[in-house]
Amino acid sequence: MSKRITTKQLHAEIQVIRDNHLAHIHDCIHRLESDVRDNRKFFTNRRDRLENRIFWILGLVVTTLVSILGVMIVP
Repeated sequence: MSKRITTKQLHAEIQVIRDNHLAHIHDCIHRLESDVRDNRKFFTNRRDRLENRIFWILGLVVTTLVSILGVMIVP
């Protein structure tokens, strides 16, 4: 004996899925998009700060080497 589903029952099930599950998934996706956008902004700022520090250190190293070479060349 198999239970036959009526169109009203099927319609009610589809409504439950659409209203509860799909709406929840839709909200989760929008929250995830927002979080990804915030993370991208955070890591871009961190990368920019790191690049600035690297350029400052590189500039100090080159300046130091030039001054050492200048002292070594001019006796």
